[in-house]
Amino acid sequence: MLTAYEISKRPKDKKDERVWAQHDLLLIRLLDLNGFFGDKTVSKLKAQLCRDFVDWSTGTPNENNRQAGIKPRQGKVSDQTARRRLEDLRAAINAYHAEHTLSVVPKITLPPKAEGRHRWLTRNEAARLLGAAIGYVWDSERGSWKRKEDGKLLRRERRIIRRRYPAARFCLIGIYSARREETVRRTQWLPTTTHPWMNLDAMIYQGKGALERSTKKRRPPAKIASRLRPHLIRWRKLDQTRSAELRAAGVFENGEQIRFVVNRITDGQPLSGKIRSAWEGILQDAGLGEDVVRHSLRHTAATWLMQAGVDMWEAAGWLGMTVEQLEANYGHHHPDFQEEVAEAFGSRGRA
Repeated sequence: MLTAYEISKRPKDKKDERVWAQHDLLLIRLLDLNGFFGDKTVSKLKAQLCRDFVDWSTGTPNENNRQAGIKPRQGKVSDQTARRRLEDLRAAINAYHAEHTLSVVPKITLPPKAEGRHRWLTRNEAARLLGAAIGYVWDSERGSWKRKEDGKLLRRERRIIRRRYPAARFCLIGIYSARREETVRRTQWLPTTTHPWMNLDAMIYQGKGALERSTKKRRPPAKIASRLRPHLIRWRKLDQTRSAELRAAGVFENGEQIRFVVNRITDGQPLSGKIRSAWEGILQDAGLGEDVVRHSLRHTAATWLMQAGVDMWEAAGWLGMTVEQLEANYGHHHPDFQEEVAEAFGSRGRA
């Protein structure tokens, strides 16, 4: 089996870095499983052993592990991370069984799944998030933006604003498109079969390239929200100008241009990973807590659609989820939610 070092150093095919990245993450997860189950046979996979793995993963004292001489895991993880590891183990067993037929297929016991967080932003909170993304600082005590002694609005240093440039675009796109972070980061300006892209002629957000595999996380084409359109048009013009400047500076080759909507201000290249440090600073300046995560932008879009009374079938199609999922998770925000039932008690009928 490959070591984590060998995985990190293995040459990658630059034409499909995303597939390699997913492949590497899977190998790292399997290395974690191997650290605990490596010397176990399939017949040993019982419910108690699965619970022992969760304790080992989370750093919980466990007598079985102590007696077995299993050393504590280096670096604790959550029980939900341990659950995902066990799901990988279950998938590996099922894949093997499909090819070679085990006489007995063990049942992998998982820890309870945590309820999903559905933290969404109010209009005021969203405005604060977007304001902080472009450098303003919220005064939670006064309930307004901070000001300097001369009365002008306080704004962060230019270097901080530039560092938040990709996050600012991400926040606007996230709120007004409901796309997940990975999709937003991979979205390009021009037509492509391998990435999501913005069709500004038809104002359609193509959430998936024609040659990309379909997954459970659906990414259907969606009409670009009217609030987002002027920003995209402006950003596109800015990126065309920046592309010309980068070509003149020798950073880009002739004809090369900025491809990704969310890109680095320094060289126009896509982000190498998730938005983390900039996001933390934006939350702090917006006066928002750590319960607001990047996926909260998707929750915000879905909640606002329901609060606006949008037809559930249309909203579900735009969001890329089933009507059942939308109703179960966000239906209570709809103005018609259980309205008939609530009014039934107010009618005068027979006692």
